[in-house]
Amino acid sequence: MLRYNPRYQLFLACSDGVLVIVALLLSTVLRMNINLGMEADPAIFTPPLILYIVTPLIWLFAFGTSGAYTANSKMPFVQTLRRVSAGHVLASLIFLGALYLIYRDFSRLQAFYFIAISYLFIILHRAILLAFNKRLAGAINTPRRVIVVGTDAHAFEVGGAVEAGASAGAYLLGYVSHEGQPAQDAAAVLGKVEDIRGIVQSHRADEVIIALEWFDQAASRLITQIMKLLEDIPVNIRISPDYSELAYFHARPEDFNGVTLVGLRETVMTPTQRVIKRISDIILSSIILLVTSPLLVVIAIIIKMDSPGPAVYRQLRIGQHGRRFVIYKFRTMNVNADQIIDPQQVRAMWEKKKGDPRVTRVGYYLRRTSLDELPQFFNVLKGDMSIVGPRPEVTWLADSYEWWQRKRFEVPQGITGWWQVTGRSDKPMRLNIDDDLYYVRNFSLWLDLQIILRTIIVVFTGKGAY
Repeated sequence: MLRYNPRYQLFLACSDGVLVIVALLLSTVLRMNINLGMEADPAIFTPPLILYIVTPLIWLFAFGTSGAYTANSKMPFVQTLRRVSAGHVLASLIFLGALYLIYRDFSRLQAFYFIAISYLFIILHRAILLAFNKRLAGAINTPRRVIVVGTDAHAFEVGGAVEAGASAGAYLLGYVSHEGQPAQDAAAVLGKVEDIRGIVQSHRADEVIIALEWFDQAASRLITQIMKLLEDIPVNIRISPDYSELAYFHARPEDFNGVTLVGLRETVMTPTQRVIKRISDIILSSIILLVTSPLLVVIAIIIKMDSPGPAVYRQLRIGQHGRRFVIYKFRTMNVNADQIIDPQQVRAMWEKKKGDPRVTRVGYYLRRTSLDELPQFFNVLKGDMSIVGPRPEVTWLADSYEWWQRKRFEVPQGITGWWQVTGRSDKPMRLNIDDDLYYVRNFSLWLDLQIILRTIIVVFTGKGAY
């Protein structure tokens, strides 16, 4: 199991702080010795002492927000790189913003040197730590020989995870079946649970993982039976509950004053993430509305000239925590569009399709370019929505949700989201909720940034927009 080590996290934070200071010093040296235009004046290019104190704190805050310090020494490098990169982007933006507001004499070239050098130092530091830990683990650890109890789909999923983690020192011996479970792969089954004692001894197993259904009433009896059979054998025993029916659960065992607690559900966003997301929404929305204000006026005039009716369409939607609000969009359909088609088809026609007879001539182009969504930045400023998040649902559709689908309302609803950048209107509606739940389960500020960048690409290509 991967365990979080507070000492390792403290070591990372301290070493990152030192590397940031070293990078700041080195950027000063480079700027003083590499003259690309302006004469290097020590009085100008030597940062004040306060900058050496504040800058490491900015990076520690940003890395804490991006999850760079929730990693451990065994986390894959790609995952570590993703978290460190997200934190570095956030820290760089805060750093540059602070310089612009309070210390404009700081050289832009020197800032570039510092950001590049600090990122290189921190990434190399993480890579060296990972390589050292792998070499150390390989020298002192022998592969753990694992047996999985169970022969259903979940058991084979657990076995697959063990095989996939072979590089981390795990080796799958096979499966042990128990009553009421047909074997999906008989060749991989070592025997029955009644014979597990002999199986463990003959295969010299180091660990037994019991894969069971969370709501299986026989689970406690099975665990008790296995514990008794292996009572005097030195083998680790763990359980892996099947959460497939409650897919949004993220079980995390933790020790609380000697009592083991298993977390089934946690808030999606931390208070810090909520604040950063809201501040980012306000800043970006204000800039976008300011830059596009002439375009907004032009679009409104063209809509009025193209077809009778208001330029802006208002509709009641469901926001975060089920709160209702009025969403704004440029009108892309004829007035009373639902009367153009059979009322029995209104629900089916809610999905955007090619050749929709309700869409106006101007509306077609607005949808293709996503310009019809521009007024929703006013919703973002009001706090009704965020720039990134699941799309706000219409009331009648939200009323038909199953209880597990309402998980999507735990985050702010957005202008763009995961399903918009992975298929937009090309995907059937039944798959949209899966993408929304994926976003909720994997929420991070880094994921938000990825979605924004991919949205820009999707908008310019017009893929999946009708």
